[in-house]
Order: sequence, then C-alpha cells, then structure tokens
Amino acid sequence: MNIWIITTGNSDVQLKNKTNWNNLYRSGRNQLLNYCNFQPAKQEEESRFTVPARVMGEIYGNQLNDENYQDLCFPLLDAFSQQLTGKNQPDKIIVILTNQEDAYPNPEKKCPYWKDTCTLQPIFEKYFENNFPRLQKNDIKYLELTPKSNDEGLDNWDKALNLVQQKLSDLKSNLLDNPLDNIYVSHQAGTPAISSAIQFVSLARFGKRVKFLVSNEYEPDKTKLIESSSYLRGIQLQEAKTLLTRFDYSGVESLLKPYWLDKPNPEEEKLRQLLKIAIQWNFANFDQFSQELVSQGLGEEAKERLKTWWWTGYEAAYLAVVRLEQGNTVEALFHSFRAAEGLICKWAEHEYKNHIVPKSNQDDSPQIKDSVLNELPNYINRLYQNLQHDLTKNRKIGLYSEALYQLLQTAKPECQNPNHLMSIIWGKARKSRNPLFHRLLGLQEQDVFNAWDTKNKDTWKKKILDCLNFVTNQSFTSLPKASLMYQVNQDLEKALIDYELKAIANDIT
Repeated sequence: MNIWIITTGNSDVQLKNKTNWNNLYRSGRNQLLNYCNFQPAKQEEESRFTVPARVMGEIYGNQLNDENYQDLCFPLLDAFSQQLTGKNQPDKIIVILTNQEDAYPNPEKKCPYWKDTCTLQPIFEKYFENNFPRLQKNDIKYLELTPKSNDEGLDNWDKALNLVQQKLSDLKSNLLDNPLDNIYVSHQAGTPAISSAIQFVSLARFGKRVKFLVSNEYEPDKTKLIESSSYLRGIQLQEAKTLLTRFDYSGVESLLKPYWLDKPNPEEEKLRQLLKIAIQWNFANFDQFSQELVSQGLGEEAKERLKTWWWTGYEAAYLAVVRLEQGNTVEALFHSFRAAEGLICKWAEHEYKNHIVPKSNQDDSPQIKDSVLNELPNYINRLYQNLQHDLTKNRKIGLYSEALYQLLQTAKPECQNPNHLMSIIWGKARKSRNPLFHRLLGLQEQDVFNAWDTKNKDTWKKKILDCLNFVTNQSFTSLPKASLMYQVNQDLEKALIDYELKAIANDIT
C-alpha cells in the first residue's frame, strides 16, 4: 500500500485563462466575506492566472462542472501525479487543507485568511477523480488545520507543528501504521511552518518509509523522489550538534552511525575517529583515550603532555566540569574529588617510586614501603597509631585516605596549615563526600559547591584547579586549557561541520 500526504497552498489551483471569471465571479461573490473584489493576476512570463486560494474555491468550487473545470490547471499537482504512476500509484491520499476563519474573523483583503485552501476541496476531489480513477472517495482524507487565533496562525512554527501532529494522530492507526506502506510526502505548498511540520512529523512517525516528492511548478520535469535518509540525516545532524554541546559523544555516534559508509570519505573518517576518542574520555578510560590520541597523530604539545605523570588528574577534573554542565551533580562531585585524590596518589607514585611496592594488579591501590622514612623520617609520626603499627609490622601500608594525605603534608609542610588551600581535600570535601553519595536524596549544584567550600561554579572550578596546580607545580589558568579533551572537542565541532558540508555536497550532486 502506498500513501501520499500532500500539503496545499495558495497557487495550487490556477486559471488557464480568465474568460469565464467575471460571469462566475458575479454569481458567486456573495459567498465571499466582506465582498472583497478579487481579479485574476497573471503569472510572470506565464500564460496562467492566479487568485487567492479561498476565492478560487468559493467561485469555482461552488459552481464546478465539467466545462468550468477545464478553465483550471494544477502545475504542482500535475508534476507530482506524473511521478506517482505504476508501482508508485497511491492507494490512499491525505490532503492537508488550511482554514483560518477563527483566527481572522474580519479579514482585510491582504490577510492570510484568503490564502486558505479549505474551499478548494471540491476542486481537489474532481482532480483526484480524474487523475486517480481507481481510488474511492473514502480513500482520500481531507484534514483541516484550524488555528483559533492569529497568534496561533499557520506562520507560527510551534503552533503549526502542534496542529499537524494533532491532525495526523487523529487518523485511524491502521491507515498510517502498516509497516508495508510507502509514505510519499509533498510538503512544498503552504507556509514554511507547515512544510517544516509535515517533514518533522512524517519523519518522526514513519522514518525510513518516507519518500519526499519535490517539484517546481516552473520546471515540472525536475520533479523527483528523495529518500528520507537525506532529510533524516539533515535533521539528525542538527540534533548531533546539540548533543555535542552537552558532550554526549555516544549520542552523536548513535545518531550518525546508520549513515556511516562502508568506505568512509576523509571527513567521515575524521569524525568517526574523534568520536571514538571522545567516548573513551567520557567513560573516564583515560589510558584508552591516550592510546587513541596517539594513533591519530598528535601535535608535539599533546605528545609531551601524555608523557607527564599528572595529565590524567586534569582530565578527571575537566570531566567533573562537563558532568556539572550536563546536570549530573553526583558524578561532578565524584570526579572532582577523584581528580584531586587520584592526582595526589599519582604524585606519590612519581615522587617516591623507589619506595612503592610493585603492583600485582593494575587496579590495586599502591602501597608504600617503610624505606620512605629514610627520605621522610617524620612521616611515621604524622600517621594514626594503627597506621604506624601497620607500617612498622608489615613494612608497608596502602596509599589512600589518611596515609596518602599525610605523605603529602610531610613532603610539603606548608599544606599542614589548616587554612591552606589543600586542607579542603582532607577536610570539608572528604567529610561531605560520603554522606552526599550515600543518601537517596537529590544532589543540587550548590551541594557540590558547598562540599568544596565555594559559592558558585567559577569559584568551584578555580579551587579544583588551584589544588591540582599545587600538587603538580604547574601553572594552568583554566581546566579546559589543562585538558587534552578540550582541544579534541573543538576538533569534533569542526569535524561535524565538515562532515555536514560533505554530506550536503554529495546530496546536491
């Protein structure tokens, strides 16, 4: 079964000549509101004449016979109909009409009311009877878009979308939901808002079953069917850009993956590889992230950054910022604290590598041997009594929590001051972390800021950055500048634009 959905517009029905117009107009003008005077206007460089659609319907539709019908021509409909033959012939036709009489109760001559197509229904019925004789009357459905005020007129994009959604949803499901149907959509007639709404609704409801039938009344020989994939990809590319602003790299990949080519062009290959890198970063798989970066060929600055012991700490901190932008406050707090504590651990492994017990498993927490006391003799005195006992008895202790914090404080005595910047790590942030994570209540942005003893997003980001810079002795001025992912995201934005431009160029050719 084939279904044809068609919008209708002001110039769908035209006059071949105006020989009979005056006689028909005199006898039919009493049907026109306000008795406005309308005369046919000649189309530029054409032998056809037009009058507003509502007027055409009132004058010809109410006096229609075989003789009068011969005065009419249908440039756009004819072009469409010539394509819908043979296996493409429709079994059902859905005609979208417009009626704004409630929106414009007292229309002036230059008013959208006169462009309404509802009065053309008798003429359309005659047209379809002549051009698709095998169809019965109940095979053709006429749906009227009827805004209730001029604020909700058919030039209003949101309201037009709501009207179209409502009208199509009112149809019996068995008319439109058969998976075997081919859905032909002609959306060029009517307002741009209606055209956009029909495209959106048909794609959302029918997806790849849709074929768009497009033409030009001046060049009917260029009428063609366009697969929905081109339209869908265009819409989904815009959605992909939105997802990219939310750092939803997996979402971007899911949207675009159905359009990936078996042999990708350079633009697509670049986009795919960057998404692969970004997805690993979004999962906090920083080792895999770095491997993917290296495989893509890096600039010297990025290569040097990956050689440092501290780069993952800044990536985790920037991931916290991204999570906050996404509204994921729990993960924002988790990654912010993880960035600081994890970086201190990386610092310990780097600074005291000769005293670190080799790991049997990469996921194990590091352990430090008592030989570190040769370099930091006061370390044992700063530990809790049970940790002192473990270090003396086992000659090693796990480097986490208090043992880790005291190692940093012993090595950098200035941060022993309770007012020092780093005190937030083993102070308020540490005390806030577990209660906030373990409660089954909402976690607001302000809770994240309060945990770091800050008031807003900017001071929160600065405090995290200052803590990381203290541990690493670096002087980064912002978390984005300290993150390799920030540049990857910028490259992704450009790659998505390049991919879109290439897709458009391919569709045109």
